[in-house]
Amino acid sequence: MKIYNINDLNFTFQNSVLTIGSFDGIHLGHIKLMELTKESAEKINSKSIVLTFHPHPMKTLKPERKIHLITTFEKKVELIAKLGIDYLIYIPFSLKFAKMPPETFIKEIIYEKLKPLKIIVGHDFGFGNGKKGDITLLDRYSNELGFELSVVSPVKIGDDIISSTLIRQLILKGEIFKVKAYLGRYYSVHGKVIKGSNRGKSIGFPTANIIPEEELFPKDGVYASFVKINGINYKAITNIGSNPTFNDDLRRIESFIFNFVGDIYDNEIEVYFVERIRDEIKFDSVNDLQEKIKEDIEFTEYIFQSQKQEVFK
Repeated sequence: MKIYNINDLNFTFQNSVLTIGSFDGIHLGHIKLMELTKESAEKINSKSIVLTFHPHPMKTLKPERKIHLITTFEKKVELIAKLGIDYLIYIPFSLKFAKMPPETFIKEIIYEKLKPLKIIVGHDFGFGNGKKGDITLLDRYSNELGFELSVVSPVKIGDDIISSTLIRQLILKGEIFKVKAYLGRYYSVHGKVIKGSNRGKSIGFPTANIIPEEELFPKDGVYASFVKINGINYKAITNIGSNPTFNDDLRRIESFIFNFVGDIYDNEIEVYFVERIRDEIKFDSVNDLQEKIKEDIEFTEYIFQSQKQEVFK
């Protein structure tokens, strides 16, 4: 997949197939749009394009809301590339760009630079200054400029329409198993391993501590998880919180990695959350904590066995 800042494009496309959106999380609804975009492009021997924005528009328009993104831009690029899209084009989102009328966006950005033969969007697609642009406007210009417009119905699980907003809420509640159903993958965070207090090591359970690059991580507690190190997945239990047994104040993410020996300080690792096991607890003694960690490890092994996980092959 080739990646371009739209301001750096020194060529124009011909008869491309395009989907447009912020695509935070790359959930099953986004994946459906991108798969349809790829399939439609292949049918006419053309190029598939994902047009997105960086940073996320709400970061610029409503910074006071402090929206926590599900994925970093780098993770979003990685996930889109895996779907086989030909081009990812991103628009640097600024207040100046936000003031662009939707008609100008359609004619000068979408049509003149990307020359779509077909545009595929979701049912709730909106764009332009104040979201004054909508599917009705896009449909009107499709007739005027000569491209086909396809509006895709929402992807639902039960009665729930899959959306980035819903997924954020589930992550914050710690409902990780539901999150996997909506994302189509385990939610993960990644970051560089830093030196901690070494308390885990002192009680027989050394942990890898990270400050995640992601802005969103699950509710405090203990999670069955797995950790990717140098391309290899290892089972783990991951604690999110402040270690109340030791009266810590700093919120951290730390993973005890099963059957792993090695120095990974300053290495980038990725932590995948499988299922929430329990709340974070303040124990009366270190011995009580050690016994509970042993139970957590046994339960995590049971979770992986019962779910027939194949991530460790």
